[in-house]
Amino acid sequence: MASGGAENTNDSITYETNDAPLRSIIETTLTYSLITGIFQQQNNDGSFSPTARLEELFNVSFEQMKHDLSSKGLASSISEEIYRLVSTAAILFYFLYHSQKTNFPVDLDAIKQFVSKARTELEDLSPKDDPIMQTYIDNGELAVKYVIETREKYADICKQINLPETTWENYIQRLMGLDKPQQQ
Repeated sequence: MASGGAENTNDSITYETNDAPLRSIIETTLTYSLITGIFQQQNNDGSFSPTARLEELFNVSFEQMKHDLSSKGLASSISEEIYRLVSTAAILFYFLYHSQKTNFPVDLDAIKQFVSKARTELEDLSPKDDPIMQTYIDNGELAVKYVIETREKYADICKQINLPETTWENYIQRLMGLDKPQQQ
């Protein structure tokens, strides 16, 4: 945090609020209708674009993230792909945060393990038993694949644009307020 301690000016409050502009994602209650709404927004490649509909579902604005990355020099030729990376990983972290006891911050392997565990648990069910859950797991795996491929493709960008975080998943967790160990 940037605040020097005792100062309680509007500037320091604004900075602290803006330090985790995607925090309301994790504060959003996990419901069946929310899950349905989220997956209706998924692109064919597994990604989620930071759309007005997702902003509405999570009561969040992706504009600050876009502005911050743009002001740091993110090339417009790759910006949409990076924005989808952030949005998709944020959704995956949301599910991870609400679906099991996970100590954040986490690395990308935790997401892979979560999806693998869900897949293993579903192997005992036939698709006829729970086709909706099967679809969600398939969509989750597609989202993980997108995040992994895109983060590897643009791994060096974090350093090029001088982000304090060295990986996209660390950057995204900071935006969500998950970058510090959570109190249980």
